Amino acid sequence: MSVDRELLGSVLPAYDIGDELGAGGWGVVVSGQHRQLDRRVAIKQLPAALAADAAVRRRFTAEARVLASLDHPHVVPVYDFVERDGVCLLVMELLPGGTLRSHVAGGAGITAQRAIALSLACASGLGAAHRRGILHRDVKPENMLFAASGVLKVTDFGIAKVIGGADTVMTQVGQVLGTPAYIAPEQVLGTELSPATDVYGLATMLYELLAGVFPFAADEGVALLFKHVHGTPTPLRDVAPHVPDPVAAVVMRGLAVEPAERFPTAESFGAALAEAGTAAWGPGWLSAEQVPILDSKPITGAAEYPSGSNPAAAPPTIRPESALASLTPETAARAPETVGAVPNGAVTNGAVSAGGAPTSPVPLDQEAAARRRRLIIVAVVVAVIVIALLAILVLPKAFTDYKSAPGSSGQPVLIGSE
Repeated sequence: MSVDRELLGSVLPAYDIGDELGAGGWGVVVSGQHRQLDRRVAIKQLPAALAADAAVRRRFTAEARVLASLDHPHVVPVYDFVERDGVCLLVMELLPGGTLRSHVAGGAGITAQRAIALSLACASGLGAAHRRGILHRDVKPENMLFAASGVLKVTDFGIAKVIGGADTVMTQVGQVLGTPAYIAPEQVLGTELSPATDVYGLATMLYELLAGVFPFAADEGVALLFKHVHGTPTPLRDVAPHVPDPVAAVVMRGLAVEPAERFPTAESFGAALAEAGTAAWGPGWLSAEQVPILDSKPITGAAEYPSGSNPAAAPPTIRPESALASLTPETAARAPETVGAVPNGAVTNGAVSAGGAPTSPVPLDQEAAARRRRLIIVAVVVAVIVIALLAILVLPKAFTDYKSAPGSSGQPVLIGSE
């Protein structure tokens, strides 16, 4: 898709249009600069063939409103969106630091600690979106970009939904919406999606960062999609024996075929990863990596405290999967932040046992109820003892003693009345 600078300039008259930054199946991205604000931006244009579809344009407008409402340091901010004359544009923050893919490919390798730290930053951004009922649907290193400050940010939220719609993950030409190497089984099957869908993509991305290979053999097309649904991923420790057992166990749980067997949100996945890192490398390992992870106490707290002692890592309250799946972009923007409890299988307080399985501490409300029951029992016992003592001391005084007179016929005579 070539860049029509004259067209972009007419649609965005306040901007100077710059060079092309990248292109892909979702469109082309060019740089720009707002003249009055002197702010550099990235402008993403959907392919013209897609923008010509009225249904795509409606979804684009609806989804863009929700994306523009996201305000999180690990999510690229959307400054503006335009849908006019068959053109669909998103104006976003310009992230000049390159993609996570380019950082890994251009460096001399990446340590397990740094790979996890970067994944935690991604989990923080995805978790913020999940709390708003927004799914990414295409988690991969190419969609993770660095700001000039070094902060990693998640980009391209909801693009797959814009193109494919809410009810299907297939285009009219039969292409799966999503990158085959990272796509979740439920996306392949076209069944209900949930935050666990993004967890699968994030776990696949981390597996690749740690091992240098994908969880499945390097098949392509339909064969790879079949493996996501019916295959068994290669255990991470088999291809990356340097990865600690607790970390490997968390990653493999994120790759479970059934969504209910994964972590329910990216934030709970991140908290479990952070806790596993603490079990493997000790408290403070995340600070040593100097990877900014912002606005996510459950994740950062789990990396600094031993298992079970993290006061900040309260379990996140999220939308039930069924409620999330039924949300439209408009209703998601108006919906309350929390509408339900964490589903079964959530990691409470981000705790992971030595084997990588989540621990199950007793919820605080149950502990309070048990304390109340114990206090009631003690109060009842004390009351019974007091009543018994009163009965022993007081009841004899409450009755009149009688005594039979000597030599009488047995008629009682009141003592002291003679």
